[in-house]
Amino acid sequence: MRPSRRVIKVQRRQVLPERSRITVGRTVAALRRSREALVDIENQLDDLLLNLRSPGARMDASAPDRLASAAGMANEAMAALENLGHLFA
Repeated sequence: MRPSRRVIKVQRRQVLPERSRITVGRTVAALRRSREALVDIENQLDDLLLNLRSPGARMDASAPDRLASAAGMANEAMAALENLGHLFA
């Protein structure tokens, strides 16, 4: 008589280590910041183009500073994404 085989069901549930959860959260936050910064730049550039195309329109004096600030925020967000990318490589 053959001994019966015992079948053990293994339920595999993929659980990310705590470190990965933190990294994913940071990645999502960095993606959100970069998207918001790029949308802000796009909107500001659209406004500038509208002002340039309309005859006699006056430019907002703070427009260049706001655009530079938005570009700086976009650069920071993109650098954060690049740093996170090195963690996954």
